[in-house]
Amino acid sequence: MQIITGKYRGRKLIGVNSHSTRPTLARVKESIFNLIQVKVDGSIVLDLFAGSGAFGVECISRNAKKVYLVDNSSQAIVAIKTNTKNMKEDFEILKSDYESALDSFAKQNIKFDIIYLDPPYKSDFAVTAINKINDLKLLNDNGIIVVEHEYQNDLQNIPKCYIIEKSRKYGIAYIDILMENRE
Repeated sequence: MQIITGKYRGRKLIGVNSHSTRPTLARVKESIFNLIQVKVDGSIVLDLFAGSGAFGVECISRNAKKVYLVDNSSQAIVAIKTNTKNMKEDFEILKSDYESALDSFAKQNIKFDIIYLDPPYKSDFAVTAINKINDLKLLNDNGIIVVEHEYQNDLQNIPKCYIIEKSRKYGIAYIDILMENRE
């Protein structure tokens, strides 16, 4: 696993040695960034189920303004700290469950341009997080939510105020990019 492009291109990343964490394949990560690349530079990013932090670190490398990396696993936090070692850019690492983290961001009036959700498969965390993001108004105007999930109909219960702008399937993973429905 390594950073694809940007300031830290080629930098090796460590993974999380856990059964509950599954790294995003390099080709999937590259495809995600091909879909969102124009949004990353200067953005405020939330990597909510960060795992190793590979998505957030890639955003740091691509000149995101600020990146928040959140995970509730101690092993994940160690991996994120290792993967961000010697990086001087503006980022925060938070050991927290996703709901508490979202509540904390709302209390601090922090809003995001890109929110990346890659929760454990076979959980309802993605839909729960999207609903909470909507309720707490954590997405900036023209912001996007990128969701990696396992089944095509996993997002059928998202709030009607979001539309799936782009959708791709890579092996067992679906990648959906949500935007606010402006109609």
